[in-house]
Amino acid sequence: MGRTVPSFRMLLDSITMELGDFRRALRRRDQQVFERIMDMAREHASASTVAASIDPMDTIVLSILIEQQKQIDDLEEEKHAPSP
Repeated sequence: MGRTVPSFRMLLDSITMELGDFRRALRRRDQQVFERIMDMAREHASASTVAASIDPMDTIVLSILIEQQKQIDDLEEEKHAPSP
């Protein structure tokens, strides 16, 4: 019989649960930021699935960095956009 390999989404949920004590120790505002960061990782679950040979935490961090960079790029564009 073959072995069932958990999906990336299942791994992400498992990691999020493992970080539960850490999350609860954060201030309320930081808990909300933590949730937003984990949502960023979920945004790239499909890409992370094809990188199965890489440590899941690495793909989580990369996903978060991609989303944060997109936010930085958007802010830079707004900053340099001509005023109406």
